[in-house]
Amino acid sequence: MKDTIPTKKTYHSEEEIPLFLTVEDVANVLKISTSFAYHLFYEKDFPAIKLGSRRIVHKEKLFKWLEEHKTTLPH
Repeated sequence: MKDTIPTKKTYHSEEEIPLFLTVEDVANVLKISTSFAYHLFYEKDFPAIKLGSRRIVHKEKLFKWLEEHKTTLPH
């Protein structure tokens, strides 16, 4: 049995992005590391929802949060 290495998802349009995103999805969409995405999910004002032991964020709330923070995010 072959071990498979998970590949990063590539989204070609906003419509392809899932309605709710995991940490890994956010990392892929924003093209940031998974560890930085985890950091975002624990920011006080980040719109993440805790679902059991997982954290997710609604796509529209993520985009709104990004728009509100575009001048304060690190480059």
